[in-house]
Amino acid sequence: MTDMSAVILGAGLGSRLRPLTDDRPKCVVELAGEPLAVRMLRQLHARGVRRATVVVGHMADRARALIDAAAPSGLALRYVENSAYAATNTMYSTLLAADALAGGGLLIEGDIAASDAVLDRLLAADPRRSHWAADPWTAAHSGCRLATDASGRVTGQEIFRAHTPGPVPGLWKSAGMLRLSAAGAAALTGALTVESEAGNRGVYYDDVIGAHLAQGGFDLQVLDLSGAPWVEIDDLNDMAEARRLFEGPHAA
Repeated sequence: MTDMSAVILGAGLGSRLRPLTDDRPKCVVELAGEPLAVRMLRQLHARGVRRATVVVGHMADRARALIDAAAPSGLALRYVENSAYAATNTMYSTLLAADALAGGGLLIEGDIAASDAVLDRLLAADPRRSHWAADPWTAAHSGCRLATDASGRVTGQEIFRAHTPGPVPGLWKSAGMLRLSAAGAAALTGALTVESEAGNRGVYYDDVIGAHLAQGGFDLQVLDLSGAPWVEIDDLNDMAEARRLFEGPHAA
């Protein structure tokens, strides 16, 4: 058992996942018979996490109902609603739930399907430091890209959409999962507050971290997920890959 708390960001619409999101938000689309958020909560609870916060927004009542119907027994579960989900992004959802991370904890995007091996690595990471789970960057990747120094400390972040011809040493694809120390959570909350008060609520939390890395406080290390499968489910092709990996008798 652990005192660690988890925050799952599930306020988004998931328009690229239609028709799977015609009657539900993205975070509760089913994979292997489970809503995505329930799958993640089950995996975390099995590893000793006893407190979780889910940020809901689009179809908030539907999300709550589907999660409540199947959430693990014994999990202290609460919801935070981002009623401004259509005009904001993950930075604002994270800020709304920042109190749940005050002593350190897990920040996980609601469209992530991960193998047990991923969660094992995340929970085994040194709690004295903050960790950003990621895969080595390859030609197949786009989106949130991290840069690290020789020690694995995260030194830069960007949203990268161009093509990369192949692997690039020192660059990583974010897996949408962070384990934050108490100091790292405080640094993130401070950075989110500054950006929110400046009106920058429509960006990713990733961008906020990237913009404030130079100011210190994060002490973020990359957590290498090589060989441990996970999928960020943005569209139907991603869902097909998740089903290939996580459904059936040989699921990861």
